Amino acid sequence: MKYRLIGENNIFEEPIEQILRNRGITNVDGFLNPSEEDVIHYSKLKNIDKAVKCLLNHLGKNSEIVVIVDSDPDGFTSAALLVNYIKKVFEKDIKYVLPKRKEHGIILEKVPNEVDLLIVPDAGSGDFQEHEKLKEAGIDCIILDHHEVKEESRNAIVVNSQLSPHYSNKMLSGVGIVYKFCKALDAELGIEHADTYLDLVSIGNIADMMQMDNLETRYYAFQGLMKIKNKLLKALFKEQEYSTNGEKTITTVAFYIAPLINAAIRVGSQEEKDQLFRALLNSDEKLPYKKRGTDKVIMEHIAKNTARLLKNLKAKQDRQRDKGVVEIEKRIADKNLLANKILIVVVTDILDSNLTGLVANQLSRKHERPIILLRRNKTDKKKLSGSARGYERSGIEDFKSFLEQHGELMAQGHPNAFGVQVKVSNLIELNNKLNTVLTSLSAKEFELNVDFIQKEETLKPSFIAEIHDYRHCWGGGVDEPLIAFENFTFDKKDILILGKTKKTTLKFKHKSGVEFIMWKQSEDRYNELFSEDGNYTITLVGKCSVNDYRGNKTPQVIVKDFKVVDVEQELPF
Repeated sequence: MKYRLIGENNIFEEPIEQILRNRGITNVDGFLNPSEEDVIHYSKLKNIDKAVKCLLNHLGKNSEIVVIVDSDPDGFTSAALLVNYIKKVFEKDIKYVLPKRKEHGIILEKVPNEVDLLIVPDAGSGDFQEHEKLKEAGIDCIILDHHEVKEESRNAIVVNSQLSPHYSNKMLSGVGIVYKFCKALDAELGIEHADTYLDLVSIGNIADMMQMDNLETRYYAFQGLMKIKNKLLKALFKEQEYSTNGEKTITTVAFYIAPLINAAIRVGSQEEKDQLFRALLNSDEKLPYKKRGTDKVIMEHIAKNTARLLKNLKAKQDRQRDKGVVEIEKRIADKNLLANKILIVVVTDILDSNLTGLVANQLSRKHERPIILLRRNKTDKKKLSGSARGYERSGIEDFKSFLEQHGELMAQGHPNAFGVQVKVSNLIELNNKLNTVLTSLSAKEFELNVDFIQKEETLKPSFIAEIHDYRHCWGGGVDEPLIAFENFTFDKKDILILGKTKKTTLKFKHKSGVEFIMWKQSEDRYNELFSEDGNYTITLVGKCSVNDYRGNKTPQVIVKDFKVVDVEQELPF
């Protein structure tokens, strides 16, 4: 285990200020207290006035309007916000098109024949051919997006923060752009309704992993979490109340709310995805539910029914993911793919395409390198397409740009999470070139970045509790602080192994009253490291927490790694 101090070790001053400075945040007060002053006016978004005029024109003519729902939580919240707004303000029902698979953008075959205006939230900026064909067919198209694109379409009205030089916040997701569009509609109509949907704005931005050191995005995230009004979101927080400990923070949304929505989009049937979207539209319909182990059927609100459904779909997704990982690991071993600098695996026959990105994330973290998972195209066998994920410690800051620079391929999406397409004939050449360009990643031992190094004689439980009190600050690119606890002494009787399964928990009880917890450890490792009675000198690195059990609060450190420095054995005489 290696670690390095990334700032000054000011453990006796204001630790939160030091932590934020370590992350490049100089406006500490602004970060901790984002306000309406951080909001950028919607008029800074290029073409937003044209988009408003276009929509109002079609609404005035009672045109047929269709919204395409993009296949991720940002896409679903974006479309739900827009449809909710139009239905409430204009009393008009809007048709929507749901994705069948993990697909993005405009798919012309899915656009209904009778349509006058197509609106695409959170996607579509680069679908130039589709824009042209829609225009030729006499169909107007509004794009409300945030993804990077090289140029502006000539055949669609594109509102995109990346194409708006006067809109400085490039870290507002698709639902944020839709919200700005609705704010512009509010101003045109002389009403104030868009803020009703700030909860959707918050969830979409967090789920899309927007950088939360941007004060405008941070402000919207906080405002939305303080005002959860959407009935499905309320039900989801209720369903996950045990896991979230009842807290609504950036971290709890990222770990316990957004993944449920994502699972439904990945592995849910069309009927289940439609139920999810109807629930996001605040439907009050009742659905039948039969309790397990009984024949009794009750009718319950769609929000409660959908929250349970999403939790079940998450469990189903995890089972499919784990099965896919096992098969891919076999292929990696059989073909010696870890000898390559970038992990490239063809998974055509062993992984569902809806799970490609999810599995890529897991394998990238496990093997500590960027990864590309590919499958043969069904329509063009000469091409491979799939998902790519960067790895933060690889030294490659923008994996998408890196690949575009060194290989003949197409890449679309975020810098370190994107879709990719490459010709089969180019794949071997691409792999060889990447091996030449990059130094070995697999042999590199990475250092943990720690904000403070605590010594045993200076540790106070209040230090742990103070950092835990700021847990709402972390997430979205603002890493939770790691602390090194250097050369702490534990008696063997205070080093406990908990649980009887293969994945048990280690607990180190320190004389200061602080407990150190490390999940998913094995009993074999415990027996190997702590076989002798006596005192152990241990250095641990972890995150600060507080365990609240029936009102009894115990400062805890959730251990990321540790090493035994020395063992003072107990003499038998």
